[in-house]
Amino acid sequence: MTAQGAAQQGQPNRKSRLAQLAKENLSQAVWLLAWPVIVEMLLQSTVGIADIAMVGRLSPAAIAAVGLSNQIYMLFLVVFEAVRTGTTVLISRLVGAHDLDLAAHAARQSLLLAVLLSVPLAVLGLAFPDWGLRLLGAAPEVIEVGIGYFRFKALSILFAVLLLVVTGILRGAGETRTAMKVNVTVNLLNIGLNYLLIYGNFGFPALGAAGAGAATMLARAVGAGLMLRVLFSGQSDICVGWRGNYLPDLGILKRLLNVGGPAAVERAMLRGAQLIFTGVITSLGTTVYAAHQIALRAESISFMPGFGFAVAATTLVGQNLGAGQPKVARAAGNLAQRLCILVMGSMGVLFFIFARPIVAFFTPDAAVIEQGIVALRIIALAQPAMAMARTSTGALRGAGDTRFVMWLTGISIWTVRLGLAFALVRWLGLGLAGAWIAMSGDQLVRGLVSYWRFRSSRWETIEV
Repeated sequence: MTAQGAAQQGQPNRKSRLAQLAKENLSQAVWLLAWPVIVEMLLQSTVGIADIAMVGRLSPAAIAAVGLSNQIYMLFLVVFEAVRTGTTVLISRLVGAHDLDLAAHAARQSLLLAVLLSVPLAVLGLAFPDWGLRLLGAAPEVIEVGIGYFRFKALSILFAVLLLVVTGILRGAGETRTAMKVNVTVNLLNIGLNYLLIYGNFGFPALGAAGAGAATMLARAVGAGLMLRVLFSGQSDICVGWRGNYLPDLGILKRLLNVGGPAAVERAMLRGAQLIFTGVITSLGTTVYAAHQIALRAESISFMPGFGFAVAATTLVGQNLGAGQPKVARAAGNLAQRLCILVMGSMGVLFFIFARPIVAFFTPDAAVIEQGIVALRIIALAQPAMAMARTSTGALRGAGDTRFVMWLTGISIWTVRLGLAFALVRWLGLGLAGAWIAMSGDQLVRGLVSYWRFRSSRWETIEV
């Protein structure tokens, strides 16, 4: 008997427990989903911090090279945001409706799509490792350092994409602890390999900034292997199986892309605007951009609760809509938002008070420290708005309302963030502070508008 049939006959189904728990103890359901993601993302942020801190001991040019290369790398991954978002939303709906067979089939289609799309991007990155750095106006010394780093990052794309997609599959099923365990392993391995390959400790080659890229590639290869083992061995609640149908299924792919397509366009608009935004900052000089990167890495710690509660909102909204419980879905989104505002707001207070020692941890350069302090204190004030934006858009994605999120993100970042950045940096001469004020304004607009949208009832009837 299929899992769907068992559920229909009233037998216990592991996949229905999360929706049931949400009815009985909503707070517990939110925390059950959120805390593993928060831990996972905090450690990922720690790896980013370790990259910058370790590379920062080499030179400001090395910091800039890593930061700019990662901007380009994230642009490469835009299309896979579509695959992951579509996968998480579709699987959460199917799991909420107890159709595990179709959920497993959708997972196979997601893996197939990820592999077919990632290989050409990896080849492109290997063949042209410097084009993005030149496009962003990097100085010659930054380009020289960045080429080696970016080649390794390009090689890691396939592994990174597999990690993204399998994590999306498990999150849609309500399983966040498995992904946490694997990603904890990946991130700890990344830090250890950084120590060996950047500086050449214990007889390993001293690769400098390129060593950080090699460490990322090797760690993600291990992580991809572990995640696929979980998915194919039956350890996961959704068992994909080696013998399943891996031929393209246009019906499932269409459902994935109907939800994920707008998410990809959203991420493309976001990344494109971020590249222009980065160009505005790089025009201020390598020292300013190094300070910008350090402030971003430090502030990224506060994103982690946002990611965790957003995933909780996405999964609970999707599963409860699939289970025919829209009131529970709405309550879950609202609770996730309140908890996120509380946590991120508290972190903003800490960032404001301890800005100097936080920035000084990354670099001894006095000029970089002073610039970084200003940026970190500005964004500290925007933490509640960022929390509102993350959880509200996460809940809307869970409902399949990705087109609205796409338009909101695109319009806000291209008009508010870029418009204010050019006005404050180029025309009023406020430098890095002006750029971070513009970033905060963008977050405020997205937070307020996404909150208004979730308060409406339009998302409750969207079909996935």
